[in-house]
Order: sequence, then C-alpha cells, then structure tokens
Amino acid sequence: MQNPQTPEANTPTRLGWKKTVLFSVLPLVILLALFEGAARVAEIWWPPTPIDFGNGFDSNSRLFIPVEGEPGVLMTNPRKAKVFERQRFEDPKPAGTMRIIAVGESSIARLQEELLVMEKRMQETLVPAGVRAQVLNAGGRSYGSQRLLLVAAEVANYQPDAVMIYMGHNEFEEVEQLVVSFPESSGLQESLSGSALVRFTRERSLEFQKRILQDEHNKRILSRARPDHARAWRHQFTPEEVEVRMAAFKNNLERMILLFKQNGTPVVIGTVPSNLVKPYLPKDEHAKYERVWELLEQGKHAEAEVLGRQVLRQAVGRHQSSPRENEIIRALAEQHQLPLADVEAAITQAEPHHVPGETLFADHCHLNAAGNTILRQVFEEKLRAVLKPAQ
Repeated sequence: MQNPQTPEANTPTRLGWKKTVLFSVLPLVILLALFEGAARVAEIWWPPTPIDFGNGFDSNSRLFIPVEGEPGVLMTNPRKAKVFERQRFEDPKPAGTMRIIAVGESSIARLQEELLVMEKRMQETLVPAGVRAQVLNAGGRSYGSQRLLLVAAEVANYQPDAVMIYMGHNEFEEVEQLVVSFPESSGLQESLSGSALVRFTRERSLEFQKRILQDEHNKRILSRARPDHARAWRHQFTPEEVEVRMAAFKNNLERMILLFKQNGTPVVIGTVPSNLVKPYLPKDEHAKYERVWELLEQGKHAEAEVLGRQVLRQAVGRHQSSPRENEIIRALAEQHQLPLADVEAAITQAEPHHVPGETLFADHCHLNAAGNTILRQVFEEKLRAVLKPAQ
C-alpha cells in the first residue's frame, strides 16, 4: 500500500523574493551593460560634444579657463565652445596692452571677423609703438541679459581698457532656454553624463533638434516677403510677463554698466536694429504684421517702417529686439553719460528706403557682412573717443 503524499510534497518549489528580484533585474542589467559598451565603442568614431551643464545660468561656470601647462594663459572653456568664439589670452594682462572686450549675444559672437579688423585698425592708428591692441569676443549665442550679466562679472576681472555692449535680441528666448536648462540640477546632469549611453542618446537627440531648427532657419531666409510665423514656444508669454522681462533687461544692463564703471572701465553701449521686413514673430503677432507687408508692397516705406516698429514694440514674446529695448538702452546711456553707438540709426539710414531689413540683414536679427561692417564702424568711432593710448 502506497503512503499518502504530504501536502508539502504537492506544493511547487517557490523562489525566495530576493532571487525573484535578481532574476527579474539581471536581464535588464545585462542589456544596459551591452548598450553601454556599444555606446563607448561608438564614441571612438563620434566623440561626444562637451556640454555646458546649467547652460550658462550657473554662476560657477566660467567662460575662460586656465590652459593646462601654460601658466598665465586663459582659453575659452571647451564646454562653451559651441556658444562662444575660441580664444586665448594672457591673464594678468601684460604691460603695454590695450584690451577691448565686446560683450553681447550672437550678433557679437558672429562679429569676430570685424572685431579682428577693429583690432588691426586700432593697432595701426591708435596705440603707440610697442603697445599691443587686443579685442576679445565675449558674445554668446542665444544669451540674454541674465546670463550676460554673469559673463560681464567674469570679464571685468581681465583688466579691459574699454568695453562695448551690444544686446537686446534674446530677452524672451533666454527665458525659454532657462525653462529647459534646469541649472539647479546641473550637478546631477553632469553625473549622469558619466554614462556613454546617456551621452550617445543626448547627442542623437541634439542632432535631430538642430536639423529641425536649421531647416526652419533656411526656409525663413529663402522665404518670400511674408515669412511664416515663429515656432511654438515652450513658454507662452503674457503682456504682464513682457513688462517683467523688460524690467529685468533694464536692471541687468544697468548692473553691467555699474560693474565696469566701478572699476573705472569706459563703456560704450549700442542700440540694436531689428529686421522690419522679415521679422520673426509668434503666430498671433504675425497676423498683425500683414498690414506692414502690404505697405511695403505698395512702396509706402515710411508708413511701413513706423507701423512695423509699433507692432514689434507691442509684440508678446518676440524673437528680436524692439523699440522697447532700444528705449531702455538710450535712457541708460543718457543716465550714466555713456557714449551711445547708435547702430539702429546707422542701419536705418543705410537701407535704400530706410527700412531695416531691406538689404543689411542675414535673418530676423543678425546683420549680414555689410551690416556688420557698419556695426563695427559705429562702435569703433565711439571707442576711439574714450580710449587713451596704453602706457
């Protein structure tokens, strides 16, 4: 007679919870390890781009850093090399050097060729024999006054003999940059970038976004007189926020001015012209601009110029400077008795029908080569008036 089986004998063997977790997680760990290894191999052919964690909103992030093995020499931080021009210079400033620093947005970053012309002209006609003229470019692409104030605080330490400030296009774009930057978590972002898989994923995502933006930019440049409206923003501005942003622009610009003045450094600030023929406006504001284009097509250029400035001035979340920014610049120049490089007036006067954007702009805010020459000439005239030959 067979012995009856006990209940325990009929019970299936059960894994402990620790083994269950282990066997569940282990395949995922192995898969991630394989992906990580593959990403490290891929980086041999596609090295990752240095990333500026915090996107310039972190006050601890330097624009210029020491060159390893070369005491007393600074260079552009590789993490910021996609945003600022690559440069090297000596710090402290050598005796017999007249140093000018240009602070601003992408319009200054793209002015490098003209700044080298300015440097050469200063060398030939302003400084005495044995003195070196030097112009440094501290223009940051997509930077607005919030981040440029941090840049100014840094470059003020590099013993400039004069500073030129040209900014006003990026006040609303910079807010959008802040929304996606999360500077408060820059340390965590940097830690996660220790993973090649994270770096590889980030690079592919950035490349995709850059292609979209470049395609949009190219279409706008090649478009007819009435370009499409601006892309949707992550942050939708209200009229109240526009006022807050303009107050912040005034405060940041004034703090920059005072920062240099307290060091005894002459400051020249410039007005910032905007393209009134092909502006880059949000959808709602874009519709309001139809009348301006009609006036231009009818040859009523003076009316179009006045109305264009008015629409741009009242635009909510604009992608370029307006009379609002230039009113602030002019008021601060008068208040602090600063030389004003009136680039806006010079560009307007140089256009065939005195409408900015007819011939001297590359896009909605950046001047083309001819426009940049005018920009440099206007600033150079004012700088020569305030500079004294270095001793």
